[in-house]
Order: sequence, then C-alpha cells, then structure tokens
Amino acid sequence: MPPTTIDLSIHLNALCKDLILRVPEFGHIDPCRVLFTLARSRSTGTHGVYARICPLRLPGGTNETSRRRGQYLETLRLPPLTYQGNDILYLITIMIPRFLRLTFEQRLQTVIHELYHISEAFDGDIRRFAGRNFAHGSSRQKYNLKMAELARNYLKQEPAPGLLSFLQLSETDWDQGGFHISGLKVPVPKLKLIARKKL
Repeated sequence: MPPTTIDLSIHLNALCKDLILRVPEFGHIDPCRVLFTLARSRSTGTHGVYARICPLRLPGGTNETSRRRGQYLETLRLPPLTYQGNDILYLITIMIPRFLRLTFEQRLQTVIHELYHISEAFDGDIRRFAGRNFAHGSSRQKYNLKMAELARNYLKQEPAPGLLSFLQLSETDWDQGGFHISGLKVPVPKLKLIARKKL
C-alpha cells in the first residue's frame, strides 16, 4: 500500500474554520478568503520562521499606492488573487519541515499567531498596534503569551481529535517516507506598475 498523502492546506483550512467558530477573537475572519500554502524550509534545526502571513492589501485595505520616482509619479496596484471563486485577502504559508519540529502546542499557537495578525476590519491589511513594532505591539513576549492563552482556551472546548491530528505528524515518519505531504504553493502577488505621469 502506498504511503498516505496528507494535504496540509485542507487540514489548516478546517482548523481555521473551527477556530473562527470557537474563538471570539477570530469571529471577523472569513475562512474562504484566507489561503493556507506551504513552502520548504531549507535549514536544519528549529531556528527560523515557522509560518508567515502575507496580507494582499496595503495599509487601509487599498490595493493601489503611488510613489515618486525622479520626475514621475507612479501608480502601482496589487493584482487580485482568486481561489475557487473567492477573492483572497491573506496568504498564510507554513514552512515544512521546520513546522514539524514543533510540539503540538507550538504548532497550534503558530497557526493562531498568524490568524491573529489579520486586521479586525478584515480588509486585507494586518492588525496594527501602536508604536514602532506595529505587527506585535510593544512586547513580542506579551503577544506570544496572548497566543498561548487563546490556544489553551480553544483546547478547553475539546475540538474533535481528528481535526487536530495533523498537528502531531512526525518529521521522522515523513522523512522516512511513512507519509507524503501536499498543499498549495502560491506565488505572492507583487505590485505592478499601472500608470506613470510626469510631474
């Protein structure tokens, strides 16, 4: 019998939907407009990025910006990204196999961490805190403690064990061919020049 193939994008989307139902802080999120993708982590060990979120709108939720370049004023636009008929506002990318080196609790907190970055307006921008560190607030430690609290509160509600089983996958089993991992791989949309006028 060939090894089982596990589609992490599908499992992560299912987890996202359950978190939205059970965690009030995520009630503003539309899971159909959040896309979970995979990327390969090359370095060994546990140091480095485990996941990242890419907002597909600029600050304020707009998809256009202007900049001055020499004697010209340029207008740039982020192209739309659609998936299964939905206009995607956020890409969340999980780094494999580095993600598999985390504990069950750390993996859950990582997913929650990225979802918490989503703007409360759900406009394609990220949640912005006051001060220079607008992504995590005045203290990264406090941010992480908040994520741990959200994870504990979620687990107290006893979500279906099958829903979370993918968070216990073994890197060793994967490395030895015990199962295959699949998932979406989507290039990040880049700003495109749409207009230029001389000042």
